[in-house]
Amino acid sequence: MPAVLISNHLKLFYLCKSRSATKTIYIILVSNLSVNSKGCFIPDSCDEVEADLKKLDHMLHAAHRSNIDIKESYDFYVLALKEFNKENLADSYLYYDRAKYELTSSINEAKFKIKGSKFHSLRTLSYFFKLYGLYAAIFGTLSIFLFSYLIYRYAELSVLEVPLWSAFFAGLGSSAQILTGVADDLRRDGLATRYKRLWYTAIPLLSMVFGYMAYLLFSSGLIAFNANSQSRAFSTMFVCFLTGFLTNWLINRLSRMSRDL
Repeated sequence: MPAVLISNHLKLFYLCKSRSATKTIYIILVSNLSVNSKGCFIPDSCDEVEADLKKLDHMLHAAHRSNIDIKESYDFYVLALKEFNKENLADSYLYYDRAKYELTSSINEAKFKIKGSKFHSLRTLSYFFKLYGLYAAIFGTLSIFLFSYLIYRYAELSVLEVPLWSAFFAGLGSSAQILTGVADDLRRDGLATRYKRLWYTAIPLLSMVFGYMAYLLFSSGLIAFNANSQSRAFSTMFVCFLTGFLTNWLINRLSRMSRDL
């Protein structure tokens, strides 16, 4: 548990019941949030506490989907939300801190214990893979290798006079977009907020369709390139790649259009 500044008196005595026994938990709260930030670990703004609670929510979902017991942690998370809605930042943050501590304990309990040492189990590995988007990262990496191989091996094949490399380059672009999305989540939030479900596995397949249609559009002459044939081919490859990279955007736009019809 992180240290906090102790106020002159206790403000809260909290009684929490678990499945096995009744636990008495003493939580010490600070009475003034305007303390120097260098000596206090409690955030002094609603935005910081809200960001911490959102991150904890993602962590709890990942743990629950990995069959890790989160009951104790979730109880404190609910209390943190209630205090946050009351704008009691100190109470909310300390409940959040306790919820995070209980979650860490549950994760440690889910590990294998061999001769006093703990090792990751399938459940804890699944938790970290879900939390940090490693499943999506692995899928995106494998897709890049697959489409690169298809471009190298079957670039000369065509369907209805449309070269298949147009679909393969779009698939390559969508795979790069998945990796970019995971990297952006980790850079911005420290965990994966997108690509948590298996729906992203359909993106490369859809991108191949979009890439095929993009080639038809640009080869039809509707959009003219003032370049020689070789430059035009490279430009078309880039357009197909970019179309695959923008597959998510295209899905959203087409979905809106279908709802408006």
